[in-house]
Order: sequence, then C-alpha cells, then structure tokens
Amino acid sequence: MIKTLIILSAIFVASLASPAFAQETDPKPAPSAASETERPKNEVDQQLEEAKKRGETVLATCIEDCDGKGVSGDFERGYALELPKPKYPAIARAAHVSGTVLVQVIIDEEGKVSAAAAISGHPLLYGASAAAARQARFTPMKFNGKPVKVTGVISYTFIPQ
Repeated sequence: MIKTLIILSAIFVASLASPAFAQETDPKPAPSAASETERPKNEVDQQLEEAKKRGETVLATCIEDCDGKGVSGDFERGYALELPKPKYPAIARAAHVSGTVLVQVIIDEEGKVSAAAAISGHPLLYGASAAAARQARFTPMKFNGKPVKVTGVISYTFIPQ
C-alpha cells in the first residue's frame, strides 16, 4: 500500500530548492559553514518542517494549469475557487520591473493557503505575489477520500502597462 503519494509538477521540481516532506525518514546533515549561501528558511519551509515533526503527510502537487499531468492513485486534485491577482507595487512599476514570480504555498485540508513564500522572480515583486497567494482559496484536495495538506507553486506574471 502506498503510504505517501507525491505528485510533482515540472515547475515544482525545478523551483523547489529544499524539499521537506512529512514522511521523509532520512535525517538531514547538520548545516556546515559552506551552507551559509543557502537560502534562509521561509514560512513554507518552517511549516513543512513542523508538519514533518508531527508526522503529518503533506503532498506535493501541481496547482494550476496541470492538464492532468502527474495524477495517479487515489488523489483528487482541487481547483481554485479564488486566485486573486497581485497588486503591481508602485516601486516596481517605477523601476519598470516585470517578469514572473513563483510562490510556493501550503494549502490546508480546507483549501485555505496556510503559508506562502516567493521563491523566484524579481525581489520587488515578492511581497505582492505572496500576499495575493495567501488570499487564494481552493476546493479541498483529497487522498484516499480524505482531505490532505498539499504544497505546490503559483505563478504570477507582471507586465508593465
């Protein structure tokens, strides 16, 4: 029997720098002086770490534009009920900043975003992107008929007007 189903989208695999899943059993080596260049833990990393300590299962999945990719087993993907667009920050607009920002999120069993952290894109767009992602709402995602927590990535593209 499959204990944990992990569905990874290509964008998630490419963008996630340090996976931390609840059922992971291999201990991580202690950080060394050489690892000081690694990104600091963000809100999502911290919640994944806490879930792991509690023995919770957190599935990784494609959140948007999935086209059925990676779906297998008894996993029922939810869909977005609300996916607000971020406000274009005035400072970013003045600096003519554009591009795509990827925001890693954790969606709880009720479909609410419990954590969001920008993981790539222009730093001037991080705050607005993470704030919009925190307001997103989804139908509950289910594994074996039971609602589960999931992690995935939402992308926001900023185009100056």
